Amino acid sequence: MSIERVHLSLTLERLWQFSLQYYSVREVKEACLSLQNHYHGNVNLLLLLKWLDEQGATIAAQDWAQVEECLSRSEILLSSFRELRRKCKRSLPDTLYREALQFELQLEKQQQSDLVDCINGLTLLNADDEPLTLRYCRQLDGEHLYSVFSQPFSDNATETL
Repeated sequence: MSIERVHLSLTLERLWQFSLQYYSVREVKEACLSLQNHYHGNVNLLLLLKWLDEQGATIAAQDWAQVEECLSRSEILLSSFRELRRKCKRSLPDTLYREALQFELQLEKQQQSDLVDCINGLTLLNADDEPLTLRYCRQLDGEHLYSVFSQPFSDNATETL
């Protein structure tokens, strides 16, 4: 891996907007949900890694534990709330269920904020090795999902679901 540093301007709003656009692609959404539901992956982390891949940046191997640590703060709350929301889906009125979804989205955004703070505290390097999204899918034993994430992202590729 190159020791050349990369200087990126990552803000919560930039990552959030990228995530909304990228996740709106049907195949990406399905692969993300599969990664989350079947391989216990973190979609926000995957979206961040995809953003870094698109920027040609990578995280040093020794910094990976720090990234995972920053996720642990919000992941328990988020996954617990998600599970509760799913269990209550049939018994909640539609308006209350939509409010629960909105609250979950706010938790997702907070988790992305934690990730942005973490990444901005690291030294990023030029990527000349395998993409971060491939490494993450492989780490979760979901390497076959990488074929979806390997496609370059274009704002024009989004579709409304």
